[in-house]
Amino acid sequence: MCPVNVSIVVTCEEQQLELRCLLPELLSMQYDGEYEVIVVDKIHDKDLKEWLEEMEVHFPHLCHTFCSPTAKGIDVHRFALTLGAKAANYEWIVVMPVDALLPDKDWLSRFTACCTDDVDVVKGIGRRSLWHRLMFNIFRRKLSVFAPMSSIFLCRRSLLLQANPYVPKGRITFCPIVK
Repeated sequence: MCPVNVSIVVTCEEQQLELRCLLPELLSMQYDGEYEVIVVDKIHDKDLKEWLEEMEVHFPHLCHTFCSPTAKGIDVHRFALTLGAKAANYEWIVVMPVDALLPDKDWLSRFTACCTDDVDVVKGIGRRSLWHRLMFNIFRRKLSVFAPMSSIFLCRRSLLLQANPYVPKGRITFCPIVK
């Protein structure tokens, strides 16, 4: 089976130090498919923007966007993920927090191996699996992917772009991302 192409969306808010640790790991992963990393800055930090623009020169599969400071009265988390999904070039999107702990350089291969025609969402089971399961149960009920989570999951781009997405339990699977 060929690996699926994925977009990795990382949202951040005043977390430049964490992003500076995570991005080199993401950009140096071993993955046989195509992937891109999309950083969504929720507060439009000027220093972060300049650093990301410099990184994009060296890493063509990195791009960034930001939430407009004039976007008032909306959920910034939902807006950030919608922006990331709109910027994505691939149908499968990995959503992860900026403080994610990646287990090794080939975790994405194990994670995307669960992407099949009968699956819409893949939940990564990692180091904090009890917390992740609790948060994912909330996610599964309403597919509230727009709520802040400290979990890594993979879902179809089309779901993130729906106003009120619903995924039946049978179309959600779990995948260990830690060996």
